[in-house]
Amino acid sequence: MSQLQEFAVYHLHTVALAIFAGLYAIKIWQLVRLPLPPEGGPRQGSTGRAVALSYASILSPWSMDSTRKWWGRWLAFGIYHVAILTAIVSSFAIPFFPALMTRPIRLAAALLIGLGFVTGLIKLSWRLRRPELRLVSTAEDYFTLLILDIWFVVAIPALVLASSNWEITYFILTSLLLIYVPFSKISHYVYWFFARYFFGIRCGRRGVI
Repeated sequence: MSQLQEFAVYHLHTVALAIFAGLYAIKIWQLVRLPLPPEGGPRQGSTGRAVALSYASILSPWSMDSTRKWWGRWLAFGIYHVAILTAIVSSFAIPFFPALMTRPIRLAAALLIGLGFVTGLIKLSWRLRRPELRLVSTAEDYFTLLILDIWFVVAIPALVLASSNWEITYFILTSLLLIYVPFSKISHYVYWFFARYFFGIRCGRRGVI
């Protein structure tokens, strides 16, 4: 292993993960300390069931108006986020759990990431073509989509070819993304868990499920 590869795998990658985890620990701690909105009325229903259904809505596109009409949007959402998770897990499995990254596993991961790349291009084209999306899109939105697609492009040959040069590039880019994500709009996925919980608590207490 070259010095650059050792640095990218065992130093930069580990430090980036520590920074990522530390920043999110602070963010989650701040969110947990926020008080629930006050409710003046009497309890009308089950908050537990409402919270469960609130979380389950991500797996039931028929329950939301936007995805019920446009299944393609829900499918693109699922593929894109599965590809991101696959790329992150693979970046740590390759150096730290190499026995698990057999040839079939690498090819399957590359296929998922490839689908994520295509989905990313589709999402970018939606923002460019649709006036209502262009209106609410910022420079960060376009940058995030582009940098994630570049990351996907680098991850695919790193998995398929198992080349040290591609893997080093993949590890370095993953590390930079781990540091960037807590400061970006990508942090929305952390807020999602809290938003679904608060939504379920409020609707369940009011008996609206």
